[in-house]
Amino acid sequence: MDKEHILIIDDENYILRLAKDILVKSGYSVKTALNGNEGLKLFEKEKFDLILTDIKMPKMDGLDVIRSIREKDKEIPIIIITGHGTLDIAINSLRLGAQGFILKPFTPAELRASIADALEKTRLLAENIRMKALMPLFEVSKVIIGEVDPIRLLRIIVDFAVREAKASKVCLALIDEYSEKLVLREHYNLSNDFVNDFNELYSKTIEKFIFEHRRPFIINPETELPSEFLALKKSTGMAHGVCVPLLVRSNIIGLLCVGRTIDESAFTPSEIELVSVLSDQAAAAIENASLYEKLERSYLSTIITLSGVVEARDFYTDKHMKDIAEYSVEIAKKLNLSEKEIENIRKAGLLHDLGKVSVPDHILLKAGKLTEDEMEIIKKHPTTGAKMIEQVEPLKDAREIIKHHQECYDGSGYPDGLKGKEIPLGARIVAVADAFGAMTTDRPYRKALSVEQAVMELKKYSGIQFDPEIVELFISLLKERGDIQEK
Repeated sequence: MDKEHILIIDDENYILRLAKDILVKSGYSVKTALNGNEGLKLFEKEKFDLILTDIKMPKMDGLDVIRSIREKDKEIPIIIITGHGTLDIAINSLRLGAQGFILKPFTPAELRASIADALEKTRLLAENIRMKALMPLFEVSKVIIGEVDPIRLLRIIVDFAVREAKASKVCLALIDEYSEKLVLREHYNLSNDFVNDFNELYSKTIEKFIFEHRRPFIINPETELPSEFLALKKSTGMAHGVCVPLLVRSNIIGLLCVGRTIDESAFTPSEIELVSVLSDQAAAAIENASLYEKLERSYLSTIITLSGVVEARDFYTDKHMKDIAEYSVEIAKKLNLSEKEIENIRKAGLLHDLGKVSVPDHILLKAGKLTEDEMEIIKKHPTTGAKMIEQVEPLKDAREIIKHHQECYDGSGYPDGLKGKEIPLGARIVAVADAFGAMTTDRPYRKALSVEQAVMELKKYSGIQFDPEIVELFISLLKERGDIQEK
């Protein structure tokens, strides 16, 4: 552990030698100054943990020394050494930020006790400030570690940096998995020029710098940065900054940089630590989200392949399956649903008939009318499909849509006979898209209907099989696409 560094300012040589001898023997590192001006010069050149100063000194007294120090450092503990312990001096020095007095003459025990007490109070205060600053991280860690959507996760990280680190500018860039280049993924209050030019003008320079240094670096008006960074600094308007590489098992996956303008104050040590800890949590959360996304893609790919087998058995094409998903997504967007809801509907559109893998070919491909027993088997496919993805977490919100896409608006559908708004909205959407796709696709027992004929069927069963609002909205979409002509 490093020794605490103490500065003693007193115009009496005897006091300086005595105090220095006591403190050096107690394990402290000590510098001395015979007057206030000399003491301030030392203070500006070196970093001290505590200052002892006399009050009555020629040229510059102790109160002036305290004033000058407090202009530059609000936190360093200052103790007054004086034989003039009047009430007025005590009040004035405390108002200026002194933490205590040592009266001349003092004993070694008194001096050691005063120093130890002041340093301990300062340590506890700093720890309290640090814990208070880091407290929000306990809450945000619960959120970001549990968030598996990469886009939402990056937005949460940036919003937190703005709010808790009081940053007026934030840049979050990640190493792209395929190009292996640093790519700007999320930001706050950066110029359009910087955002648009990042990949071409700045990415390579920043990437090279963080891979060479592999540690956080601080930006302030006096920081000497590589020449390539000057244009970057000017483009972002970032006069004060904290830039931290995002590390996962010693591998750099990106960079989080928070900043302030020249008119704002520099980041405090506790704010710098907060950004550093946030970066560690962010890196772990980003890695988790990335792994989850890969796993989700793997699950989805497997199930889409399985669904493709179903479509092949039923003489559908891969394009038909994707068309239903596309129609469903367009309807969902028209309803101004959230991105998450739209994605769930897309997945359900792709997998809605997954349960047909359990239906025998002689029933699935039968050209004539199905018997009651055969129809009962067909009616089980929505429930079967929902059960097949029951353990697939990324598809959990698509289950109810798959299960209920054969419900009818008047309650005559299956499997549960739900009616009207009881049917999940996603299921009502997929039902219309699926019916339109089925009618406009060749089947073993009939040729495809024209778009106009399919629209007539949708209108005919609107309010019976289909949600009237969804039918009306879907028809308006077909008109917008030019698939049917306005009349």
